[in-house]
Amino acid sequence: MLINDQLYVLNKPASVIEPLSRGQIGQFIELAKWGHAVGTDMTAILLTHPELDEVDLLPRLVRAIHEEIGSPVGLDTRNPEAIEAALSELRPHKSIIWTVTAEQALLDTLLPIAKRFGAAVAGMPMGRLSMNVPMTADERLAEAMVILDACEGYGIPREDVVIDAVCMPVGLLEPRAYRVTLETIEGLHKMGITTQVGVGNAGSKMPGPNPIGLAYLLGAMPWGLDSAFINPGIHGLIENVRAMDMLTERDPECRRYIKHWRSMQKEIRESKSTLAD
Repeated sequence: MLINDQLYVLNKPASVIEPLSRGQIGQFIELAKWGHAVGTDMTAILLTHPELDEVDLLPRLVRAIHEEIGSPVGLDTRNPEAIEAALSELRPHKSIIWTVTAEQALLDTLLPIAKRFGAAVAGMPMGRLSMNVPMTADERLAEAMVILDACEGYGIPREDVVIDAVCMPVGLLEPRAYRVTLETIEGLHKMGITTQVGVGNAGSKMPGPNPIGLAYLLGAMPWGLDSAFINPGIHGLIENVRAMDMLTERDPECRRYIKHWRSMQKEIRESKSTLAD
């Protein structure tokens, strides 16, 4: 699953924040429509910002996006009021709550909400044994088990739990960082747990980050990666992922690959027709 990660407000300029603070959500709706048009499967929304009323904006935006494109919308926030308001707007459609760490207070706050609305939970494996990102696969898997056990305790089935394997920026020069993420993905996959990473982190602060993110994603897929936060504008990313899905037998009959290829060919024909006119 490819998740459009471009609907976020962290480090955004005033030209993005100011319209949102006045309730103008059109720019974010267009970003969601663009991501869906080029082939993403889901949209992630992160509106946490001191100048924004997340409790008011998030439910309005998730409803508008779902009505526009019809694909799933996920919530990247820890604000329980905003989460409840957004899930109420999306009901009966399923959503996901991202960035749920192993901190007990956070689990006790967010998991009952997820259970009540039937939302999936995406865990970030940190927060119980260490507040920092664990730097071995075994440590990440141990933190993941805390989240999985807590979800089980609240009656949330394993098929509704996703664990982030944690993508560390290459620029940090952390030894074995990529290998640790791959081993974490492999360990979770063997446990039957759905996996995800945010590949945009891979090339952070590096020149030419897009090829780094693409290489990171393609290299992780054979290890059992199920979903990824991506920038849909990275040239060739979606086409290469659909091809890799086919080669790794996630798309054994090539249907998703062919569907995407036909969609892109149609777009090319329409573009040529428009230019001819």
